[in-house]
Amino acid sequence: MNKTILIPDRIKENIEIEKKVFGDGYNIIAKGCVDKNDIPLDIWKSADAILAWHDIKYDAELISQLENCRVIVRVGVGYDNVDLEAAKKNKIIVCNVPDYGTNDVADHTIALLLNLARGVKAFNDEIKNNFSWDWNSIGVLRRLSGQKIGLIGLGRIGNAVALRAKAFGLNVSFFDPYLSTGIEKVFGFNRYLNILDMISSCDIVSFHTPLTKETKNMADDNFFSNMKKESILLNTARGEIVNLDSLYKALKKGVVKMAGLDVLGCEPPDKNHPLISAWYKEDSWIKNRLILTPHAAFYNNESYIEMREKAANEAKRVLDKKSPLNRIV
Repeated sequence: MNKTILIPDRIKENIEIEKKVFGDGYNIIAKGCVDKNDIPLDIWKSADAILAWHDIKYDAELISQLENCRVIVRVGVGYDNVDLEAAKKNKIIVCNVPDYGTNDVADHTIALLLNLARGVKAFNDEIKNNFSWDWNSIGVLRRLSGQKIGLIGLGRIGNAVALRAKAFGLNVSFFDPYLSTGIEKVFGFNRYLNILDMISSCDIVSFHTPLTKETKNMADDNFFSNMKKESILLNTARGEIVNLDSLYKALKKGVVKMAGLDVLGCEPPDKNHPLISAWYKEDSWIKNRLILTPHAAFYNNESYIEMREKAANEAKRVLDKKSPLNRIV
């Protein structure tokens, strides 16, 4: 009897990548939904494996209905939309794909920084509207080399960002309480044991952590009140790490000079939120100070294929009774 692979969200029609991995003996169902209730219960119950993107939340209620499911693979890095305790209770293995877009997200982080620090888009827009080639038209720019960047999280992506930052002449510091003592000597970076000490001394702060109870709303009012004045904030990790209300106030007060965000707590964002509204309307106070991209730091053709192939292979390993490479629970 064929095993059923369910892809509930994002993918609806083109499943050639997954077909190539699974081969014969597998029935692949791709629904392209954003709500779990749009998928009939019998389909959920029939799934032997689920390739889960990030649109649907796998809470305890949904997981309890997965009668045949042996494995949920997050097609991506973050797994905060999966109730790990519920999965463990129901004897469902949860895996992710942690390494598919490491270099791509790191590249995107540096691209956001360069765009802000060098005024790339700002100059482009300015000469489009006023073809005068005025160097001072967007305000004072600071030399990037010699500035201090503080990385919150030094995993795969954080480390890749650090290496790129170092190549641009930035002084690299990091905060990561989960790395073993002395690892900073291996990397040659400056380590902080207190996050507030780090952000108060850094010109640039960049997030590279998963979303957990510890990191949710980490960038709150208190966080921003401790940041170095007129610093740059970058987030290519998870949207809910940065409290948007707090960022709005920090930008408005000038505590944060600029911000580059690839992720937001609500995607797509609420256009009525004061920060999003000001950015959308290009209000004078926020113009050239905020860059948003649509959760696309990972995205290019190669990484997209790699991510889907690795997710499918991980599910197939479990169904073939082999050990998964990236098991979470």
